[in-house]
Formats: sequence, C-alpha cells, structure tokens
Amino acid sequence: MKKIKSCSGVIMLFSCMLWMAPANAQTWPDTSKTYHLLLEPYLLTPAMSGTLDVGQLPQTFICVPAGKVLSYLQFGFMLYAEVHNDRFAYTSDVLYASLGQDASSKNGVISGKATVKQFWWELEGLYKVQPWLEFGVGARINSVQNGLNINVGPPGNISKNGNKGATWVDPLIVTRLKGAINNKWLLQLRADMGGFGIGSQFAWQLQPDVYYRVSRLFEVGLGYRIISMNYHTGTEHTDGWFLFDMEEYGPQLRLGFNF
Repeated sequence: MKKIKSCSGVIMLFSCMLWMAPANAQTWPDTSKTYHLLLEPYLLTPAMSGTLDVGQLPQTFICVPAGKVLSYLQFGFMLYAEVHNDRFAYTSDVLYASLGQDASSKNGVISGKATVKQFWWELEGLYKVQPWLEFGVGARINSVQNGLNINVGPPGNISKNGNKGATWVDPLIVTRLKGAINNKWLLQLRADMGGFGIGSQFAWQLQPDVYYRVSRLFEVGLGYRIISMNYHTGTEHTDGWFLFDMEEYGPQLRLGFNF
C-alpha cells in the first residue's frame, strides 16, 4: 500500500504540473505532417513485489528493494521507438530483464531462490485529439520464465524446484498527456490498462516523465514507472499451473535521439 500511495502522490504532483503549464506552451517535436523518428534507449531500475508460482510448489513471494535491484539484475535491455507526425504516433517498447532474488519466508517457504526472465514488447497506435492529449490502443506481448529453487517445511527442510514459462498478449487502452514549455522542457504522463481476462486478468501502467531538449537531435528524460500484471494459467496445485502476479516500480533514465 505504501508504494501505491507514493506513486499516487507522484502522479498527482505531475498532473498539477501539466495543468499549470501555460496554455500557449508549444508541443514537441515539431508539429508537421512529416513523420519523425524517436529512438530512446533507457535504463529502468524497478523494485519488484509480488507472487510467483510454478506447478505444485507453494506460492513464493519476492520483494526486491529499489536500492538493491541492480545487484539482482543479471542482464537487461530496454529500447523505445516512436514514429509520429502532427496527428498520429506509432510506438514500440522492448524490454528484456533477467533477475535473481531470494525467496521470502512465507507460505511454508523457509529459504530459496527465485529467478525471473521477463520479455515484453508493447506496440501502440495513438491519435492526437488535442495538442496536449492522445488516445490509442495497443498490445503488450509478455513472455515470462519463473524459476524456483526453494526449501519448504515444516516438517523437516525439503528442497523443491520448478521452472515454467508462459507467453501471453494483453490488449491495451492507452492515453498520453503532454505539455512543453519554451520548447525545452517536456512534461509527459502516459497511462494504460488492459488484459481484461484475455491475457492477464488485469494489467495497468503509469509513467510520468520530464524531458530536457539538449539539441534538436538529443534529449534526456527522467521519470518513474509502475506496471502491474496478474496472469495465471492452468489449474492450481497441478503441474500445468503458472502464476505471475507482480508489480514493478521505480525510476528510469531515458536518452532520446530525434531524426
């Protein structure tokens, strides 16, 4: 609950900043019918909190503090791309991360290790209904591999392990708000929700960012991201059972190149 309240505070503050931006503030990049390309490699350092489950193993809770996530991150790759003009935007967001984490002592788990290999690819199309407001739809392809090597008890201390993956697609409804000041600073707030039982039972995401344009080519952004997914497949307590009920939240640094 604390992290949700903290995130809500960030979003409320960011929304006020957008609201207070001058009405005549310019949008950015240039508003023209010509399509432009934005490429953004970025670093996301999220904390993770949620529940994993594989087959007949007990549900395993993990919680990676934001300050220690880099020590648990084994490999990560993140890249955002966008093609846009004055009305339409088409976006792609690719993330791959491999994370190892100690299992929490809950649900009969004494100790152990949980590993998560996660890939997602978001594809979206947005339409600008106002200079500061866009709506759109999209899809997020998720592929997650849960690995558990845990010790359970009592009685005794029994070692159990399991590894199972799942791939699913979440349909998304997307909105994005923008406000630019003096064509140097950009405030952006992006939100989506999806799943609706088609993929995840429910998934949602919030992403406020502040950008500074260093030059016509280069910009740098600092923001925060929280994404929540609750997905399961199979029958609980059977070999086919897979559960990924996770929230990931934390700061992100983005480097943008405009063409």
